[in-house]
Amino acid sequence: MPTETLRTLAGLAPPLRTLFLTTLLFRTGTTAYPFLTPYLLGRGGLDAAAAGLTVTAFGAGALLADLAAGPLLERLHPHTVMRGGFLLGAAAVAVVPLADGLPALLVAVPVWGFAYEIVTPAAYSATIAASPPGQRKVAFSCHRLAINLGLSAGPLLGALLYALDPDAVFWANALGVLAAAAFLHARRAHPPLPPPHPPKGRADPDGAADGPAAARPTRAGRTRFWTVFALSLPVQLAYALTSVFVGAYVIVGLGLPGYWAGIVFTVNAVGIVLFEVPVNLRMARVGHLPTLLTGYTLAGTGFLLMALADSGPALVLATLVWTAGEIVVFPGLLDYVSRLPGPPAGRAMGLFSGGVNLAFIAAPQLALHLSAPGRPGAPWAAAGAAVCAAALLLLAARTHPSTWHQEPPCTSAT
Repeated sequence: MPTETLRTLAGLAPPLRTLFLTTLLFRTGTTAYPFLTPYLLGRGGLDAAAAGLTVTAFGAGALLADLAAGPLLERLHPHTVMRGGFLLGAAAVAVVPLADGLPALLVAVPVWGFAYEIVTPAAYSATIAASPPGQRKVAFSCHRLAINLGLSAGPLLGALLYALDPDAVFWANALGVLAAAAFLHARRAHPPLPPPHPPKGRADPDGAADGPAAARPTRAGRTRFWTVFALSLPVQLAYALTSVFVGAYVIVGLGLPGYWAGIVFTVNAVGIVLFEVPVNLRMARVGHLPTLLTGYTLAGTGFLLMALADSGPALVLATLVWTAGEIVVFPGLLDYVSRLPGPPAGRAMGLFSGGVNLAFIAAPQLALHLSAPGRPGAPWAAAGAAVCAAALLLLAARTHPSTWHQEPPCTSAT
């Protein structure tokens, strides 16, 4: 599997290789955000309420970026937006250790959140522009691999730096983001990215709309987008729970040793790194509906198993199942959204990224309100049931052209 993944990465088109390495640098350089709350409570001198408000301000800036991404990407090249986000983010994160008091932080941190998040829809747009529709699942899985590798290395580096000097985490973050900007700028000699939609009057052989339809969204096109957006929210919420609730569930809810939480995270990370690209290579020609139904079914089953787990091995089994769902469902969703003849690619990807941020904001509240003594697995049960219900609604949406983008028949790659 690793050999196949490396071969796939080496075979990417030059713009996609550039995007992969830029994303890897950027995410690896993201050393500060995981330590923002402890920094604010310690070196920053804030109380819990003020620290929570500051972290919420980061999320608000990120949501604003998702809303602004569409208009920006309609006017600017995705690489231009990415470089602007890198430079703005480096400046904002460098200001955080210099900020004196809550008012200054409430200016710097939302700007940092905006700059951090604006890179995501821009990178998605660059992926769409540089990959033919039939290869987009693999392209998105390679992009997610860069994100996951970077987000594994960045917090580890941040932890080492935080132990030496908390301020150094922010300086390292700024330097890492500048390195990504410099690398992307140095690679600008590549041929420009092609337009994300076929030329006017030419049909997309993989079922996407032609140029005029893509340029002028119809009511049906917008309805299809908002249908899949709504049906993706249960998935986004469920996977957001894995980052905010696993530790508390394992240690407090189940009373297991803390190392089982680490094992859960490790199994998930290793599974994605080893299998996401090979699995999506094999599913490159599988249709949207079977791809999403497979991903939703695995995800829903995995989270229901999390709710039933009462031992470490049971947690590992559940994690293997929902990790398999993650490997399939996220490239599948991104691929489907990228082919919708509704909003332009930049706007669609910005709004879709906004759903991810909404899920991360809502997930802690979901866990807080549903978990209680005697029913620690309730958040997982609710998430699993919601994902299974969304799978049934996908089947219902598929029956009407106003809520589902029809595609020509395709066969599974073997």
